[in-house]
Amino acid sequence: MAVLELINETHPGLVHGERNINVPPDTSQQWEEALQAGDNRSVVEIRNKMNFLSLGLSRGQRELCWDVRVPSPLHLIRPAASPFTPSSFKRVSVYRDWCRHADLVIQQPAFQALLLHGNGKTGHRRLEPDMISWGLFLYYVMTNDSLLGSQHVSALPLATRTLAIHESSAWLVLHETVPDGMPGKKRVLPRSRWQLGVPALAVLMRHIHQFGHPKRCDGYQQARAYTQTAWLHFCGALKAEKMSLSAFREAATTALRLSVPAYLVNSANGKHPGTSIAEERWQQLLTGGYVEHTKPKAEQGDKCTAAGPGLTARDTVRHARDQPLYEGRALLKSLHDMLYKRRNQKRLKFADLSRELESAVVASQRMAPIIECLCRWLLFLHQKQKRKQSTLYKYLGVSMPLLQTMGNTPIDQDRLEALVESYQLLVEQAKTEKNRHYRWSVLRSFHSFLVIDQGVASVSMALADGESAAAHHADANCVSEVEYRLIASHLASRMTNIMGQIRYWIFVLGFRAGLRIGEALSIQLDDVLLHPEMESTDVTLLIRNNTYVGIKSHDSRRQLPLHHLLTDTELEGFKAFVANRYAVASHGRVMLFGEGGGSVAPLHDDQVQAEIHEAMRRITGDYSLRFHHLRHSLANYLLLSFHGVEITWTTPVHHDALWEQLSGGPTRSGLYFIAQLMGHASPDVTLRSYLHFTCLLLDHYCHKQSVSVDNCIPNHAIAQLESLVNVIQIKPATLRKWKERYGEKPPLWFQKAFPKCSVIDVTKQPLTPYPELPKKVLLERQGLSQLSLEQVAAAMDALYQWGFDDVEHIFNLCEGEAERLTSCAQRVLTVPTRRGKSAFRHYQMTKGKQPTPSSRAHPRLPMPHSLAERPVINAMYEAIWSRWLKQHPDELRKQLRFFYRYHRATDGHVWIRNADDGLAFVSWVLSLNARVKAFIEITPSVQSPLSGLQQLSEWKKRLPSHQHKVEWQSKPPGNRFSKPLGTGNVTFYVANENKRSRSGYPVRYVLVMACIVMATVAQHDNSKVR
Repeated sequence: MAVLELINETHPGLVHGERNINVPPDTSQQWEEALQAGDNRSVVEIRNKMNFLSLGLSRGQRELCWDVRVPSPLHLIRPAASPFTPSSFKRVSVYRDWCRHADLVIQQPAFQALLLHGNGKTGHRRLEPDMISWGLFLYYVMTNDSLLGSQHVSALPLATRTLAIHESSAWLVLHETVPDGMPGKKRVLPRSRWQLGVPALAVLMRHIHQFGHPKRCDGYQQARAYTQTAWLHFCGALKAEKMSLSAFREAATTALRLSVPAYLVNSANGKHPGTSIAEERWQQLLTGGYVEHTKPKAEQGDKCTAAGPGLTARDTVRHARDQPLYEGRALLKSLHDMLYKRRNQKRLKFADLSRELESAVVASQRMAPIIECLCRWLLFLHQKQKRKQSTLYKYLGVSMPLLQTMGNTPIDQDRLEALVESYQLLVEQAKTEKNRHYRWSVLRSFHSFLVIDQGVASVSMALADGESAAAHHADANCVSEVEYRLIASHLASRMTNIMGQIRYWIFVLGFRAGLRIGEALSIQLDDVLLHPEMESTDVTLLIRNNTYVGIKSHDSRRQLPLHHLLTDTELEGFKAFVANRYAVASHGRVMLFGEGGGSVAPLHDDQVQAEIHEAMRRITGDYSLRFHHLRHSLANYLLLSFHGVEITWTTPVHHDALWEQLSGGPTRSGLYFIAQLMGHASPDVTLRSYLHFTCLLLDHYCHKQSVSVDNCIPNHAIAQLESLVNVIQIKPATLRKWKERYGEKPPLWFQKAFPKCSVIDVTKQPLTPYPELPKKVLLERQGLSQLSLEQVAAAMDALYQWGFDDVEHIFNLCEGEAERLTSCAQRVLTVPTRRGKSAFRHYQMTKGKQPTPSSRAHPRLPMPHSLAERPVINAMYEAIWSRWLKQHPDELRKQLRFFYRYHRATDGHVWIRNADDGLAFVSWVLSLNARVKAFIEITPSVQSPLSGLQQLSEWKKRLPSHQHKVEWQSKPPGNRFSKPLGTGNVTFYVANENKRSRSGYPVRYVLVMACIVMATVAQHDNSKVR
């Protein structure tokens, strides 16, 4: 009522529901201030009134056409409850007293006797020595090593065979696979590596040496029961006040929070747990060198496909996906309608349904990848699994929204994270629990098909704790600094052309700045902020949306300080690369990583990622490594350097200077800065999916940095073992002797003391040096023939603004090639159609657009504007130089000479004087690209003994291989030429469904540019012979 009374004072029409009311913005602001002012008002009451005002005004704006500024609604954010309460501190006090008592009892002979022989009793009073020993191990891993998660502690008996050592460190790997007997309601934790302290390692190796690995622990439930029983036996041997395992872990967690960052404690307890990298890769990082990893199914040569008897195999030909999304949605909707069985209809026969689905698969090959996958999945369900028509109808109805969430995103291993997020979004949109489970089962079936058909990683998909959990292990991997330098050196050796430079700098920005591949390819020149005239200028990179590419999410928008993230050498090289791009760009919206000076559309991922992935995998031997792991590497190294953690392998050394620059400034530091740098909505995403070295952070705080409240853990190993010398039965003098002989390496000491305990010693594995990949020798000048079509066009435009030497330096041309390019372009573009005529053979002047060609500058030949046609003409130009010049140079010169002689730019066609030579030229042009088509118009000769229809038939017979790409038309007969088959004109065009008109300019543009470049290269070769 208070809100209505306030509004009624100035605008009673709003209360009465009148239409088209105009409310000044100042009035709306006054209402907000009035509602928020005053004393003795609760925050909840103010929120309710503000939200009531906002809801009413927004509804009136929408339904009654009110012109009013709607205030933002208020949301109350309740901070998380503090873990430090009087009761929690009381439990910590009890916990510390209990631990002091336990430390004293462990040193007593009575406890040591029980540890060796037990108490010999029966029933519930019996204390077995192996159980006491395992309980002692649990005590040390919880108090000293911060192993606090319930599932972590219960899974320890299953992980003893993974015990490995390297130098002075030892670790166990938990949850490598989903253990048997895991309850369905429990969330399976991802792979976790746990660093063991010196006391825990000594007790564990003694236990394995004396009792072997825990027996009767074949599943999770048995391991959990074994853990609970061992803890009870240990508490009985201590003769202390009973404390349950859960209460002990809870008190130990509170004590750990006093000295360790909260997110590390939460991760240790299983909240937002990070996934450790695979053991094979971890050992490779520790030792360095090359390791041949097992190839995933997607990389093996004999990979299985969904093809089989009765199922269409995946087409190896790559189709251009030029169909818009609405066409794909229409295809899925038509399939959905076809699969629906009405009462007055019969079910489709098996062969008829197979035929419809196969035709849908063929049509979907030109649509978004998710559409093709859905169509192939339906065909697989129908032909291989013999699912009913009604089942296909339901499955397609559930999975159709994937088109909205995925769009044109490719379906491959690199987009697995986006695919899983789409699964989770579809499940969360279900209204009932039963529907959620059904959707999840359908999506699990679809992903199982993608594992077979696309080779993506298999994930463990289940519903747990009311939330959808898709992946057992996150995609965890990392690249060391040495590996990065080797890969960067290999890519730098291939910077002979612009694509080599693009791959190199995208790789550098991926590792140093954490860019996604889509973000890197969508950077425009305006997104790079720097002062070109200052040598020590700051360089800031903006990650934002643009006209052609959208970023992953709203939170992905960010500013990256490249002057802090790149090294000094890399920063200078990057500024030089940007300066070269500015020199040839026509405007600031040109893509930074584009081939030409006017390339406003981004490159495709495969044009860049393929060679980067090949270099990463061949140097490291890990075939699961991919571009996205460069982001993971940056996030982990930044967090390790922030906490001052030292690790074995080499890491970026300039990160320490980055944190020094950030300290004391307005930027958030630590994990929050890393999340902002990665473009994540919150640090939770960074913790859950990106951080893979939580074990090193906990090892740093628990074992290497003495900052705990108790401050009772000595730094050196012998002092930590002082209270356990009678338990492990090693004399202090022996420990000192081993320290002098082997150094501060307790794992080696315990190997001598407990020879029956088998461990994996990483240092004894053979070391293979990194392979040297074949390198391309950097040429002094690469030459004009090595440039792409867009680069040649950019070079010709640059000749209007820059001198010959500058253009040769920017485009890495041979000496004198820029001047020859200008002369050849002028000669080709200004050759007349006839003597004494002003019309040019290869260049059509448009009044008011192109300047009149002069004797010192060539005419401007504009590039085709259609973004859909540019990939086709680029592929045609690439085919001319990569295939025809290298394999059939004489045939290439012959066809270009034909075009040079008979091309008529004013008429927009190529004249065919002789049918045989002309049709050979047409066949050659059509072979350059599948999307190029031709329209041939013939003029029959009245002097020929054949009729007009017979002459047209003879023309068609001479072009048998491209009949499906040619349209024919016959004009009235003429008597100008006495050719037996008459003459003709051919107009080439690119098949583009987005345009109604057929433009022959793109194909003719490619051929004209090929003539110019061919003439320039020929002049250069002749000058070298002389």
